[in-house]
Amino acid sequence: MTNDLLQQLENMTLMGLASLAVADRTPELIRDKVKELLLLPSFGSVSTKDAEQVAKRLEARISVTQQIGSVLVHREHVPWLESAKQSIVPFYWKRYVEYLTVAGFPPDVLTTLDSVTDRILGYMGNPQSPDSWDRRGLVVGHVQSGKTANYTGLVCKAADAGYKLIVIIAGVHNNLRNQTQRRVDEGFIGSDSTKRLSKPGQQDELWVGVGRFNHTRHPFTFTSAARDFNKATATSVGIPSLNDLPEPAVVVIKKNSRVLKSFIEWLQIQT
Repeated sequence: MTNDLLQQLENMTLMGLASLAVADRTPELIRDKVKELLLLPSFGSVSTKDAEQVAKRLEARISVTQQIGSVLVHREHVPWLESAKQSIVPFYWKRYVEYLTVAGFPPDVLTTLDSVTDRILGYMGNPQSPDSWDRRGLVVGHVQSGKTANYTGLVCKAADAGYKLIVIIAGVHNNLRNQTQRRVDEGFIGSDSTKRLSKPGQQDELWVGVGRFNHTRHPFTFTSAARDFNKATATSVGIPSLNDLPEPAVVVIKKNSRVLKSFIEWLQIQT
């Protein structure tokens, strides 16, 4: 039995369940949908054992949900996202959703992720506003609750909305920073940051994650999975000024005083 055939059975069953409410997607209904598809000639070779494995995988995918948390907002905050959405082209967000879908994220989790990241972005400042603003906030999540997927989605939506420079401060250790950079490579940048900075001009072989779905546009990065921020590497990217960025840029750095000082000094020169 080929994995491709079982994956096709799983995907078609999932499509048949997509229009139903979460509460209606019971284990019994999942198995009924699988059995209906087994009547098709293309699935005639699927054994009862393999069909049950498909049903169990679907149970795991569909039963996972994500709740929307509570929010405290400053009373003077002026909402902006809803009115601005008509002019926002969700390029980065759409390819991130496609990437997560193929990775097996349940539809309900993706729906909640969309809503949550919209809410967070809406509480931030409008990057297209001609006025200056200062917004600060804190998002709290449990261990293994999907925080990285959440802020990667937020980064994608912020880039679509017009934010040009996005800084992610990832812990105090190299291994965590490197891991975060790899996740950002896959979910937002779309290319291998280490190879991209070491082999400029050879990007056709560097696509990863979202870049394999669509790399007609891709962000800049001034850090890589192998190296934290340093002025020499950042300068080698070839952007004379951050004001000249044709696409958004992301920096993943450690919470380290030396690194932060170096980044701030470079940032002051660039702007």
